[in-house]
Amino acid sequence: MRRRSVLRAGACTAAAAVAGNAFVGRPAMAWFRGLATPRWQLPLPAFLGVGALYYGVVGYVLARSIDRRDARSTAWSLAVLVGNEAWNGVFFGRRSTRAGFVGLCGFLVPLLALRRSVADDVPARRALAPYTAYVLLYDLPWTHRLWRLNPAPVRRRTASTGD
Repeated sequence: MRRRSVLRAGACTAAAAVAGNAFVGRPAMAWFRGLATPRWQLPLPAFLGVGALYYGVVGYVLARSIDRRDARSTAWSLAVLVGNEAWNGVFFGRRSTRAGFVGLCGFLVPLLALRRSVADDVPARRALAPYTAYVLLYDLPWTHRLWRLNPAPVRRRTASTGD
């Protein structure tokens, strides 16, 4: 890969990481730690490790896409970065397990489209495979179970008095 491609991809992934983690402050982490969790939930340091690996993988796939001048996989790589950070916004920003699950379902669209767009780029396809498996086999069931364990309180409408 060319240095310029790596620098561009690195700048994009770093900007995404900073923007997305703006939603994850102390109050959001306190909310997260207070949730009922599945017994098979990864410990927080493991989540942080997966996050670091994610940025490395997507940065690598993006750099290869830029290097190959593949506009489609470049666009899908950027969509995955934006989608991941949007998930942080809906889950931590809204403090909603339901929104986290629904947001992850939506995130599958760009992730699977990226997977398809790099089908002819064997190194990128191989690099993306473990993360895709993680999202499908762990994240999706985890966010669903988290939502089921922590349903949002029911909001009751107050009757209008007509005043």
